[in-house]
Amino acid sequence: MRGAKEPRERRLSDIIGGFARKYLSCRRALSPVIAVIVLASVLGIIVFVASNIANDIVGAHVEEAQFEQAKYVMLSLDKLIKRIMYEPESSGYVKTSFWKVTPYFERAIGNLTIEAPELEITIPVNVIKIKGGPRVGVPARQTLLGDENLIITDLTKPLGNIKVYQENGAWISMDYARVRCIVTGRNIAYYNGTVYEPYNTLEITLIKIEFKDFRVGEQASFIARNARVTSIQRSIDRGDFTITVRRTDLNRVESIRLSSLGGDPSCKTLLNAAIITIEVSILEGV
Repeated sequence: MRGAKEPRERRLSDIIGGFARKYLSCRRALSPVIAVIVLASVLGIIVFVASNIANDIVGAHVEEAQFEQAKYVMLSLDKLIKRIMYEPESSGYVKTSFWKVTPYFERAIGNLTIEAPELEITIPVNVIKIKGGPRVGVPARQTLLGDENLIITDLTKPLGNIKVYQENGAWISMDYARVRCIVTGRNIAYYNGTVYEPYNTLEITLIKIEFKDFRVGEQASFIARNARVTSIQRSIDRGDFTITVRRTDLNRVESIRLSSLGGDPSCKTLLNAAIITIEVSILEGV
């Protein structure tokens, strides 16, 4: 009995040993494969993350470049408006791309009113805006053109104001909500019905922006057209009268007297006001 039991135990140990050797052999064979799979997965994750980071960096650079380009587009649009402002029915265009920026027409955000003796003019404040991409930031407010004064007393200063700022995104805005007041001189050619007498000549100029078509595409153009020039003339008696300009959306008021403009209060004043209406459109593919 004992001799028969020993071969049986030996056979069992041989079987267990065989399984152990096969397991170790398979384990040694599978280890390099698992290692390759793990390494490939890690490399894949690294490449994916790096690709996303690279795409974000490239995208941010593209958005920044488009935003910078939009600044020059606004400046070019202002140059166009200045070129056509004294030529009724004249027009022009500025080509641009709206791939990573978005244009807006903000209509009647407030009113601009000018008051002088026997004169009151009110026009809506319309603003042209361009918004930058989500990854564009403006660290500090910038003024690209003009200022926010309501009364301009210098022929060399622009009526337009272009500024760059951060407010729920990066923005460029342009408006013409201000008035130019210039005394061009003291003349002696005013005929009062009896004799000629000296008088001041006061020129008041303002630009009224009107929005027309708005059809935006990746390739588009700003179109500006001088629709009309409305002239108003008033004869004002002697005295140092005041010109007042109000802008309701900013809750601001500015005033200036005739004498501060270089006029002579002892003379009558011939006031010439010009309202220049500029139509602005955006057309795709033009």
